[in-house]
Amino acid sequence: MRENIKISIIIPCWNSENTIARCLESIVANQSDNIEIICIDDRSTDNTVNIIDSFIQRDRRIHVFKKHKHTNAGDTRNHGIAKASGLYYWFIDSDDFIAPESIEICLNKIKKYFYPDLIIFPYKKITGQGYERHTIHSQADTNEVVEIKNSHLENYYQLTSPEVWNKLFKSELIHENRIHFQSIKSSNDIYFTRAYMSTTKNYLYIDELLYFHDRTIENSIGTHRGLYLNTIHANQELKEYLIRNNIYKEFKKTFLKSYKSNLKHELKNTRKATYKALYTLIIFLIDINLRICSLSR
Repeated sequence: MRENIKISIIIPCWNSENTIARCLESIVANQSDNIEIICIDDRSTDNTVNIIDSFIQRDRRIHVFKKHKHTNAGDTRNHGIAKASGLYYWFIDSDDFIAPESIEICLNKIKKYFYPDLIIFPYKKITGQGYERHTIHSQADTNEVVEIKNSHLENYYQLTSPEVWNKLFKSELIHENRIHFQSIKSSNDIYFTRAYMSTTKNYLYIDELLYFHDRTIENSIGTHRGLYLNTIHANQELKEYLIRNNIYKEFKKTFLKSYKSNLKHELKNTRKATYKALYTLIIFLIDINLRICSLSR
């Protein structure tokens, strides 16, 4: 790996033969020499690796690493982090793609705004019903670095959803704070993104559509959630992280709001009565805690 890498693009791959070419084409169309493209194969049984190899023959920025056994997207992303050498990490799913010039836009912003801790941008979700645009959840000024103050903390997690692919993360903060993806089949971005946000001092929002998230693909990481307790596991580990680092008190309110939002999403998407009852109970307890927080101010 080269020393001048500014962005490491990390792509977890598993049986992605129908989409990986589109993903890589969208990335290599960006001509910057300051990136590396790291594909981590999670023991694909189709033609995924051969397709990646064909791209490697024409683009020296691409690297592929094969895991010894199949696990999940979180563990595969951790393998990518271990191989990456960039100042920033951009996690891109193998069934998604990015906009032309998106990398050059990000590199220019990084330089112009002196390496912000977190970079966020809008994405477009492709569904069977068409397109949905997703953007930042606040009215913060765009294209300028926003410093995180104590007054921002009670709503900080509500700034953006926890998905990792519409963000750039500073590698230094990840390694200094030992932040990792949970090795679970869904919701592994909740812990990673929220734990990372708790280490940041500023963020930059780029108001340009740079990412396209495809939910129409059968093997998409997000289309089959399957394990209904993963959201709870993710938030419990996040709470433990905040307590362990003596910052739970500052982040308690935004954590509880985020946890409630995650559970409401799961409640909407599950038909199992047992899990519906469990989610409803936890939401009720979170509401009590939020009321106590408001009364103690």
